Amino acid sequence: MRRGDPFRIVDLHADLPYHVIDGRSKGEHQILERYHLEKLRKGYVSTLIAAIWVESSYKPAGALKRGLQIADALLEDVKESRSFRLVYDHQELLDAEKEGKISLILGVEGGEIIEEDLSLLRNFHRLGARSFGLVHNERNLIADGIDHTDDDRGLTDFGKQVIEELDRLGIIVDLAHTTPKSFWDVLDVSNRPLILSHTLTSKDISPNIEDKFHRTRTDDQLKAIASTGGIIGIYAVNMDGPSDIVKVPDLNAYCGHVEHAVKIVGPEHVGLGLDFVDYFPPNSLPARPPYRFTLVRDLENHSKLGAVISELSRRGLSDEELHMITRDNFIRVFKNVVG
Repeated sequence: MRRGDPFRIVDLHADLPYHVIDGRSKGEHQILERYHLEKLRKGYVSTLIAAIWVESSYKPAGALKRGLQIADALLEDVKESRSFRLVYDHQELLDAEKEGKISLILGVEGGEIIEEDLSLLRNFHRLGARSFGLVHNERNLIADGIDHTDDDRGLTDFGKQVIEELDRLGIIVDLAHTTPKSFWDVLDVSNRPLILSHTLTSKDISPNIEDKFHRTRTDDQLKAIASTGGIIGIYAVNMDGPSDIVKVPDLNAYCGHVEHAVKIVGPEHVGLGLDFVDYFPPNSLPARPPYRFTLVRDLENHSKLGAVISELSRRGLSDEELHMITRDNFIRVFKNVVG
């Protein structure tokens, strides 16, 4: 894009489907239009990966049914919308931009929803899934989530089949929430650009800081994702509590993580994977006592994203680099993997 072109922002990770099914289960309609459209427009958001996240209470036996219910709720809500469009490939995304619509890309956060059956993966692809996060926090039949970092078994034999099928189908593999061994195992199997849709960097790690929740990625892991042609998405949620964890209290801290990622892998491999929680129903966020999830000051929701552009510009990033980070890097990966 040329200097002065308007910014379009891609959010690499949004839990909108969870909010949609929560509202629709209470008899509400047009959740996307009524609760999200204004914030997204104000924040220049043109595309989101809308991830199917299944609550722990449904895992493992009820994950497939719940995942299908969540997907159905989102698709029904999109049908009621004049402003959103579910897109299945790169050209449809570009068409939606020309139409002035916000693109939703169906994603998955947690492979429990395909049980141990590749045909279920193919059916989620038919529904529109174009991004697939292997795990959330738990261990599943594919790989280990971050709750199992201390007994990390890595990618399973079935997990290797899943990666191969994701590559074949043209679904982006998302390594968010994976344990270190699972992370590196996927690098050995996949032949496509990979993403970390929502993570933090290790810039604040020191002898006095412990990443108790394994939300950070080492510089070597960032470089590994970049070596595939992929993207690292920086996320905007703070974990409040005792001082011995990495925190993102405000916009300045958030932009520091973006800046560090740019320093390590270059602007061509950095994105925004915001994971906002402002729209979650009360008491619905996963518990991590004595810590709790809180909003990032001055970056509480999608409407505040213009401040990220302004702050990164103030720190010396060019318009061209900002366009890469906010949109163009993802367009490249989406076209490469999905077509």
